[in-house]
Amino acid sequence: MKYTLSAIKPVVKKKYYLLLFSFFLPFLLSILFWHYDWKKIISASLLVLLTNVFLCERVAESNRFFKMHFQYTLTFYVILNLSAFFCLAISAYFGFELLSTYFGVALIAILFGRKLGQVSAIFLFFVFSLAYPSHWAFLFSSLLVGYITAELTRNVKRRIELSLVSFFIAAIQIGLYLLLILFGFESFRVDFLWKIAVIPPISTIFVIGLLPYIEWISRIYSNIGLLELGNLNHPVLKLLITRAPGTYFHSTVLASFAEVAAEKIGCNPILARVGSFFHDIGKISRPDYFTENQEAENPHDRIKPQISHLVLSDHIKSGIELAQKYRLPLLFEDMVAQHHGTRIQTFFYNKAKEIDPDVKEAAFRYEGPKPSFKESGILMLADSCEAALKSMGKPDSEKARNVIKQIVLGIFGERELDNSGLSLSDLENIEDAFVGVYLNQNRTRIPYPQNNLWFEAPAKNRRNERKNEKE
Repeated sequence: MKYTLSAIKPVVKKKYYLLLFSFFLPFLLSILFWHYDWKKIISASLLVLLTNVFLCERVAESNRFFKMHFQYTLTFYVILNLSAFFCLAISAYFGFELLSTYFGVALIAILFGRKLGQVSAIFLFFVFSLAYPSHWAFLFSSLLVGYITAELTRNVKRRIELSLVSFFIAAIQIGLYLLLILFGFESFRVDFLWKIAVIPPISTIFVIGLLPYIEWISRIYSNIGLLELGNLNHPVLKLLITRAPGTYFHSTVLASFAEVAAEKIGCNPILARVGSFFHDIGKISRPDYFTENQEAENPHDRIKPQISHLVLSDHIKSGIELAQKYRLPLLFEDMVAQHHGTRIQTFFYNKAKEIDPDVKEAAFRYEGPKPSFKESGILMLADSCEAALKSMGKPDSEKARNVIKQIVLGIFGERELDNSGLSLSDLENIEDAFVGVYLNQNRTRIPYPQNNLWFEAPAKNRRNERKNEKE
């Protein structure tokens, strides 16, 4: 088993929402199929409740983000139940052959990952079986389609990729339907064939159309949504460019460190990169108090170290407010709050200690919290390493590695990464990634020869052109 520095302690909550969702869907089923038969409603509710408790909840609890934000749990169950209801409602009016797990599984896999996508396929299989128990073979083929859909859509980054997946799933559904006919489970009908073929592409249109609204309402973003935020045309990033250009440049350089490191240890490089663009947006309010934006005078020279500490700490609060105002992803808000953890502002602490030797470290700590997921931990490490490497002179592989190692070990020793889920091997891989990015960004170019002909030739050509025009 892979050793991790620590794990987030699960928060025990009363899960009344499971009772609500477990009764909600069977009640809607009774409207469509059972004419308010309460015996069937209660039996179906028990089955759905058991499926939620022993399947959906167990897998959801293994996802770190579900422990951090109840919004993830709520959004997951709303999408799961509504997608099941819509599919059953369509089948009730147009035929059971339109039942497909593709719509719900694709949405969930894109937003929450492969495991929850596969779990949702099993859930939908059980719910569909309640409505159409005699077509179990057809529904089992739909379960297989759901598993394949979760696998193919988990890393979708562009809408066109999702469209191509839908055509591939349509071909698989047709093939499975023909197999069912071959083994005598279903009879051949032309209208069944074309309905089965068109349902995934049509479902994709709804997935693509609904996804931006789900992301904006829930603040849970897919890779597609994250990439749209990362195109640097977002209003917050434009404010950052105009008001704090030094911070903007720092964030874009930092993003390269975070992306390569995340890719190397197997977490989400898109979240790490785009989150890095937004991690310091709080500096927009007071850009002159941060060295990367200063041109001449340093305002901290005129104020007490305690006030400087408050000003620097305020960029975290301002960043959180901006993230909420512009409905940035919940994980971006976490990265803004966590990228300094509870570390000490060493410079101002030492400055204050020169004035008052009895000053306490706690008075110069960031409020935190500490990083609670891998991408946030990478951001903290990259932020510290990039700042230290910037102060180095000529790029040197060995010197850069020593600086990075010292910083990573220092942050690890401060126990700032205890809740991040980063393993010791992850930290070693992150160090290697940072060294590689730094050296690649600082490769030297060969010096151009100082030949006067380079400057004389264009001038001579222009004189000849003017002479020719006069003639």
